[in-house]
Amino acid sequence: MRNLSIIVFILALLNTLESLSIDLYLPAFPSMSKIFQTDIGHIQISISIFFAGFAIGQLLWGPLSDKKGRKPMLYCGLILFIIGAVAIIFTENVYVLWMMRFLQAFGGSAGIVIGRAIVIDLYDKEKAVTIFSKQSQISGIAPIVAPLLGSVFLRFWGWNSAFTFLSILGALTLLLVVKYVPETNSRITSPETLSDEIKLKHQLKIIISNKDFISNTIIGSIAFSSLIIYISNAPLLFMEIHGFSSEVFSFIFAFNSMALIFAAYITPKLTQRIKDTKILLSAAILLLSMSCLHLLISVTQLPVGLEVAVLFSSLIAIGLLFPITTAHALSPFKEGRGTAAALMGFMQLMVTFLMSGLVGFLESKSIMPMVMARIALAVIAVYFAYYTFSRKKVLA
Repeated sequence: MRNLSIIVFILALLNTLESLSIDLYLPAFPSMSKIFQTDIGHIQISISIFFAGFAIGQLLWGPLSDKKGRKPMLYCGLILFIIGAVAIIFTENVYVLWMMRFLQAFGGSAGIVIGRAIVIDLYDKEKAVTIFSKQSQISGIAPIVAPLLGSVFLRFWGWNSAFTFLSILGALTLLLVVKYVPETNSRITSPETLSDEIKLKHQLKIIISNKDFISNTIIGSIAFSSLIIYISNAPLLFMEIHGFSSEVFSFIFAFNSMALIFAAYITPKLTQRIKDTKILLSAAILLLSMSCLHLLISVTQLPVGLEVAVLFSSLIAIGLLFPITTAHALSPFKEGRGTAAALMGFMQLMVTFLMSGLVGFLESKSIMPMVMARIALAVIAVYFAYYTFSRKKVLA
């Protein structure tokens, strides 16, 4: 077996490509709107298109990696990611930007879905929780440094330097995958087996009928959606409502992002002492409690320091939910793990699309849509976490 630390680092790097691709070029939006001769809204659409490409891509790469192998599909995905990033460097047409962002996301999604499948291929459920936590610790650095790094790129080398960096990082990741990541799919479909369509339908039927997969995927989707809603509304909250400068906002954003790394660090330690399902339920309750407390702070206009602390605590809850729900959702399957990982990722993005779109539609210079959406999501998370806890307790 290859060095575990190297494999974990590479899989975390595949996750980091997604975060950097979203956050790195945000400071350049005003400059890009001038260069592309359009308004900032058209540049912002490139983020939505990126998520669309990511959602659709995951549905393809998972089943293909089950059939053709993990590594060949990783190669294809990373090459498409690099092509998309390089093309953006040389364009000044907003519609080309949209198309290449879709291509970039479509290719980059391979790393997320196949990376999850590789972990489940190699390790049992308990060990997988530890591996996913280590990945989260590494990839969790991206939201902290990306806005600051993007500002530096913009200041010294222009808006497209962010995509130059992404293309170089994508190429480096591809080389690392070639050299260090083993092929972990020992059940690659042979020509003599059942037809692809029938096999895929059979796998989907098994996956969708699995109660552990459904409940943990819903909880994980809620956690991801709650995180993205916070990220997309943080500038409104801290810069427009509270009036902080961009520098102070960057510090607050970076501080809160540390919560995800802290949660990823403590998750394996907690699972050694406490049952996963109990941690799952506790984290969901913590998320609901902090979301309700945020509502109280917003209504009564309590000190902003308390608001930051509440958001930090809610992100710890989200960070606890990510590795546990991922491991529990994918571990039940002996075959079709790539398909299961793809379906899980797709559901996460669809919930995020719906909820973040609703919050954006209701936006009116108020933080209430964000707060109420996170409360509603947390209520659902608590329900399914309690269902999972009760079911496991009965089966134990």
